[in-house]
Amino acid sequence: MLIRVIGFACTALLFAAWPVHADVLIKNVTLYDGTGAAAVPGANVLVKGNTIAAISTHAIDAGGAQVIDGSGKYLIPGLMDVHIHVRGGQGGSVMQGGQRVPTADFEAGLRALQGYLYLGVTSVYDSGNNPDFIFKLRANERAGEIVSPRIFAAGGTISVPGGYGAGLTALKIANWEQGKKDLIAKIEREKPDMLKLILDRQGLYANRAVPTMSEDIFHKVVQTADEMGVRTTVHVSMEWDADMAARSGVSAMAHPVLRAVVNDSYIKELADRKIPIATTMTVFSNIARVADDPSFFDNPLFKATLSEEEREKGKTSERQRYITSGMSGMFQLMIPYAKQNIKRLFDGGVILALGTDRTDGPTAHQELELLNQSGIGPFDCIKIATLNGAIYLGREKDLGSVETGKLADLVLLTADPADSVANFAAIDTVIKDGVVIDRGALDVPANRM
Repeated sequence: MLIRVIGFACTALLFAAWPVHADVLIKNVTLYDGTGAAAVPGANVLVKGNTIAAISTHAIDAGGAQVIDGSGKYLIPGLMDVHIHVRGGQGGSVMQGGQRVPTADFEAGLRALQGYLYLGVTSVYDSGNNPDFIFKLRANERAGEIVSPRIFAAGGTISVPGGYGAGLTALKIANWEQGKKDLIAKIEREKPDMLKLILDRQGLYANRAVPTMSEDIFHKVVQTADEMGVRTTVHVSMEWDADMAARSGVSAMAHPVLRAVVNDSYIKELADRKIPIATTMTVFSNIARVADDPSFFDNPLFKATLSEEEREKGKTSERQRYITSGMSGMFQLMIPYAKQNIKRLFDGGVILALGTDRTDGPTAHQELELLNQSGIGPFDCIKIATLNGAIYLGREKDLGSVETGKLADLVLLTADPADSVANFAAIDTVIKDGVVIDRGALDVPANRM
């Protein structure tokens, strides 16, 4: 398979060394720990190495730790976006057999990742990408060779021949005899953090009907992955497919159902089975909005983290593609259902995890705005954007909340996030894996203005 590799020379940008750990004490801060517990004013949080070592409202001996004064500030866990597609690996203009050839633009990918980190997103789950691209970035991140959020990844998606999402890098299962061998080989070769299955008869807009995976094969894929210790998430757009996926034991849902108001029985099933859903309203909202008003590309968070060229592309060629394809018009019809369903899922006790299905850090903050517009308060958005993301990934034992013994992914804010979702962007300090990030050194436009 042809893969276009772009900018993979060992540049200083790509292989910037990760900073050295130093113990950190955050003093006298108002703490929102991400669990849903009430705020704790006057908290002291000690980080040793990459771990949260102590939390107390009493004095903590800092020893030789770096001290950060948290007076008048607010500490939350690092934000998590559990449905992204890192820019640089999705394919460009080169076609092969009617499909876009996957790219591997590592410099574009790293710039996008640093944009997430700049805006307080310390963990991302890439829910489908060129495996050679995303797993290389993941390896670099875990080796400390790049400054990036934590990267969790699916690699190529799993579909059927001719099905939705059956691109050049997808695993396309035509029958289980061969499909099982290919699935096991994929898991052993790539070691995905979470597999992404596609179960969609018509995609997400007005395209032609396409083949989809049978219930029997879907169940066997989920079962095999589970036996190999790998979680699964599924792209669905219809409630009956989501019901089937839930019965098959899927770990999570990559999207909520958005084409109609969901039934109470569906909500109860997800809540009872504790199946988390990535919220992903931003992908629908942005594609719907861009037809009439692409000005959101010029808001401060986009200007801070996307180049003028990237923003202009969003306002012109990408905008035209969404209009011409009919996606913008179709998604405009879906937005009211999206907001209504998200609120009903929340009220019904379903675990909602912040996800955007986008490629850039500012969209995580757009997702918070949409959650709030759906009737979910800023305080509840804290857990959705942090601990629930860790639950989605099966990493709640070591990520997602400010608790002793967990990994130190933290964001210090200058405004109270429980007062307004806009305050999630009032970032003073980002700490990832116990390291205080030098936001001024990240490769984002804000540092070149």
